[in-house]
Amino acid sequence: MALGARRPGVMLPGGVGMGQAQRLAEESEAAGAEAVWIADVRREPYLLSAAALSTTKAVEVGTNVAVAFARSPAATAQAAWDLAGWSGGRFVLGLGSQVKGTLERRFGVSAEHPGPMLRDYVKAVRACFKAYREGHGRYEGDYYRIKQPVFMPGEDAGWPEPPIYVAGVNPVMTAIAGECADGFAAHMLSTEAYLDEVIRPALSRGAAGAGRPEPVVLLSIVVAPTRELLARQPTAYIVPGYRRVLDHAGLKEEADAILTAIAERRRAAAQKLIEDKVLDLLAAVTLDDVAAGIRRWAPHADRLALSVPWYGVEEAEQLATYRGLLSELERI
Repeated sequence: MALGARRPGVMLPGGVGMGQAQRLAEESEAAGAEAVWIADVRREPYLLSAAALSTTKAVEVGTNVAVAFARSPAATAQAAWDLAGWSGGRFVLGLGSQVKGTLERRFGVSAEHPGPMLRDYVKAVRACFKAYREGHGRYEGDYYRIKQPVFMPGEDAGWPEPPIYVAGVNPVMTAIAGECADGFAAHMLSTEAYLDEVIRPALSRGAAGAGRPEPVVLLSIVVAPTRELLARQPTAYIVPGYRRVLDHAGLKEEADAILTAIAERRRAAAQKLIEDKVLDLLAAVTLDDVAAGIRRWAPHADRLALSVPWYGVEEAEQLATYRGLLSELERI
């Protein structure tokens, strides 16, 4: 599949508060965005989703993505169900495992087997949805057990269950997304070849093995006024677990140099290497090239989410870039 005539969505700037989320979501819908996505960066993503839903009328609002293991499946299911019900079915639940260091340092949790755990997590969330609708149900999985998921027994919901998207980079997690998810959230640290040759086949394998439809692919694209600003964002993402994208592109030496610079806290050097050697391959475009960027990436995804850099970027600059992005979106 490909994006076709579907318009891109947008990702709210990282770290915005509730009031800003309300205003920016309203502006985004007015600019023609097909969805508003919220990352799990500095604020609680489900509260921000509620804020965005409160000022929009028709667009989908979703997490792209919430860190799954920071919250129990039952707590996540409850939040997603209420957001879907309150909005008339406009909420999308996007989940990701996160990398080991972030899980342990930011959230104080560990996940020794993130792929199988996330599969089990999604199944547990779906079991909760079923219990909310039918008034009964239990879940006994390999990692999660829920024996009393009944908060709204037998509720006659007038909305569908929230779609579940799963994020991933490596083929194992991607295949797991194919097994259990409705959508796949692809990283901006993607190349066209990686999407076509690694992501799509892994999704197909997972979906075929589970007898499910293949998930739609949502690709995040970072947008900024300058290449220098664009290059900041991948600096936050090029970690050993994600370097496989660069290795696949034949950039093993460049990946080694970037990771060494990051490990030695030479962020400026890492950023310069990304700008000079890597950036043109990634899902990243300058503000004056948004329309061409959409045309370039649309054949490789079913949905697009345009975002702005947040790593090492002051809030005022994020907001200015975001409003510039909305202006470009209005012209498309």
